[in-house]
Amino acid sequence: MKHRVAATILTSLLCLAAAQTTPAPAPPATPPTGPGSYGGTVSGVDLMDVDFIFIGAHPDDDGGVSATFARYALDQGYKGTVITLTGGEGGGNATGTETGRALGLIREEEERRSLAMLGIDSPHFLGLTDFYFTLSAEETEKKWGGQAFVCDVIRLVRLRRPEVLVTMWPGPGTHGQHQMAARAATLAYNYAGDSTYCPELKKEGIAPFTPLKLYYYPPSADAATLAVPTDDVSRTARVRYADLKNIAQYNYRTQGWDTFSSLPAKTANPETFMLVASRVATPEKETSLLDGVFVAGTASPTGFQFSARPKAYEIGAAQPSDVTVTFTNTSKEKLDALQLRLTGPAGWTVTGPSAARPLAPGETVSTTFRVTAPAGTAADRFALTASYTAKLGAQAISGRTLTYVRPVPAVVATFTPTFDIAGYQAFARETGTDWVIGNQATRLPLVIGQVTPVKVTVTNRGSAPASGQVNLTLPAGLTVRDAPRYTLNPGQSQELTVNVEVSPAALPAGRQSALLPVTLNTGDYKDTAGAYLLPSLTIPRVSTPPKIDGDLSDLSAGAGGSIGPADLWWRTKPDNDADASASFKLAYDEQFLYVGLSVKDELVACNIAPDDVKAQLRSDAIGVTVDPTGASRDTSTTLMAAAFPCTTAGFGARGFRDADANQGVMEETAPGMQVASRKTDAGYDIEFRLPWAAMPTQPKAGQTIGLNLVMYDGDTKDARPGANISQSGIAWAAFSWGGKQALPYLWPRITLGQ
Repeated sequence: MKHRVAATILTSLLCLAAAQTTPAPAPPATPPTGPGSYGGTVSGVDLMDVDFIFIGAHPDDDGGVSATFARYALDQGYKGTVITLTGGEGGGNATGTETGRALGLIREEEERRSLAMLGIDSPHFLGLTDFYFTLSAEETEKKWGGQAFVCDVIRLVRLRRPEVLVTMWPGPGTHGQHQMAARAATLAYNYAGDSTYCPELKKEGIAPFTPLKLYYYPPSADAATLAVPTDDVSRTARVRYADLKNIAQYNYRTQGWDTFSSLPAKTANPETFMLVASRVATPEKETSLLDGVFVAGTASPTGFQFSARPKAYEIGAAQPSDVTVTFTNTSKEKLDALQLRLTGPAGWTVTGPSAARPLAPGETVSTTFRVTAPAGTAADRFALTASYTAKLGAQAISGRTLTYVRPVPAVVATFTPTFDIAGYQAFARETGTDWVIGNQATRLPLVIGQVTPVKVTVTNRGSAPASGQVNLTLPAGLTVRDAPRYTLNPGQSQELTVNVEVSPAALPAGRQSALLPVTLNTGDYKDTAGAYLLPSLTIPRVSTPPKIDGDLSDLSAGAGGSIGPADLWWRTKPDNDADASASFKLAYDEQFLYVGLSVKDELVACNIAPDDVKAQLRSDAIGVTVDPTGASRDTSTTLMAAAFPCTTAGFGARGFRDADANQGVMEETAPGMQVASRKTDAGYDIEFRLPWAAMPTQPKAGQTIGLNLVMYDGDTKDARPGANISQSGIAWAAFSWGGKQALPYLWPRITLGQ
């Protein structure tokens, strides 16, 4: 293990300064040691050495590790740092008008100050572009110029030599840049120690380095494997870790964190982590990110690498599959009677060599075991326990670690995943992290009132031909037309189409859209998906264009609908229709799309300055998202229009584009766009004229496009100008955060009438 002399550096420098008149004292025979891995000042790279690193996309992404990192750095003497891929310049600014690179520089300074309060110094900013809000990992990779940035992360991992990596969730359901930061961290865990990966770094003289543990922010509470408390007191800061976390995060002012970072903290919830991969033995119940690395168990000393990995995560039930267990003696002492074992759940068969043997320092041994799950085993994730026993001198030592497999029957039918979920599944398989996906449901966009074809894939993993029928278990209001049959030879796959019809009766009371579970069955095997029920509308082509003046009477011939409190996608549900709701009308002609909304809002906030019209989430606003092709994969090929109904200058709408490829005030980004609003007794009326010419493509009569209407509500009286007062969000198609805005395939379907 490497040793730390950080506590003596200042003393050493003072001694050197005094050397002009007094001979320097002889260095101690044995360098002082510390709790972590710091290697002293033998070389410049030793100054870079840390014990743990968080890898995120934006300043403030480290919020979920703040208290934990303070515990280790401030109070336990370990060293850590943060790699932030962007400057966060694509986010909002709750404190001023700065944007672009200027905002990025401010946000970087906010993070430096926050981390300094936690004992974390010298963070790194890679300078990648933080563009508009996206949920697409694919779009992020494209904007960042491919995979080159991964080697930038690996360069820093090799230089800073962290034993523990912590990062975000790498799969769909979160910000696309978060996903790519986590994927870069995963690749760094796998390949930073491989000299053939990122070969250009050899020219810089950087030695490979192998991290020992990888953690993700868990996608759900159930997925967490470790919870680190925050309600105890930091002996250095003399406040609870939860309070220290809030004090540090108060620095993130441009993101509005100062408005809710109270002291004392209102809650002191544990920070949770998911152990994704480990090269060291870990206790059955972890209490620290550092367990097995710097924190030894009763009979499990550190200094050894120990891991287990199956040949494949999915294995055939009743079919043997290989699992390799590897042990490396990274200590300086010989081990005797080393024995590796693998055990499975009750009823499983595990075979393989288990003879004891000695192991010299630096030597590695790998043993392959054959695992068989009984026929009929449920297609769930099961843990396999790898363990070792050995003699270290006269001391008996032992350790354990886990790996996971999922038995599946001979015939398996699955919903064909959407492109984003399929992309993550491929990445997870390639990196050996597919076990963390669990049973993540694919997304099925289904249009209300229509028949939607749903693709399913049936695979025969068995040794005999198979035939049968796929069946769907559907909620009320969804029906299947003619469930197809399959006939498959061994090893064959077949894609089938199931036509699903959605009735308006499937919608819960008060909802215009819904997310409901559906199940695909083949024998005992089941696959689940989320059915996203999307509104649809055919809108008329008008011969006389409406005047954009806030008076909606000349849009009365348009096709209409409504949204209300039940259509919640963000934060707090409105109290009632008077608090937040809207009726709307839609129409079009050759040049423009027309949108009018009559909004009910008991308190209309006008706290946005006329020269600060951006980031509609901050205050009362309306968003209109348009996918002119109806087939966009991300918002780069859409028009994302928005408007505040009023500003600090008074009532009168100000329009702009946000979260698409051409952000900014409408006069610059969408020539011909108009917005207007009028105050009403119940709230306000607002209308939009959106030019087809400002969109990436122009649809024709009879085509179907994607379009969503989003209402933002902030009920803060006398709100500070520019303050983020976001309280509620409702939408025509209202799904979890981001879906209503950044996933075009989950937007309602609009047909342009002839």
